[in-house]
Amino acid sequence: MRKKKAYNVKPPDLEARAIAEREANERAAAAGEPLPFPNMWDFLDPTKLSPGEHTVEEVHQRYLEFRKICAPRPRKKYIVS
Repeated sequence: MRKKKAYNVKPPDLEARAIAEREANERAAAAGEPLPFPNMWDFLDPTKLSPGEHTVEEVHQRYLEFRKICAPRPRKKYIVS
């Protein structure tokens, strides 16, 4: 049996860039400055919770707010005859 070759998700140069951008964002956030490399999903989803521990109620409230922005598609209803 052959072993599968391990693939990296990102090449080393892109991973180094991503780590540098995260560190720059952490420094800016700690200093209270705007992030130099903002995440576009933070803008698109204003209900997003910051990392950390949250109560079940906080997570559920965030889910309800997100559903107002992005409601699930209607489900097909099957009728047994």
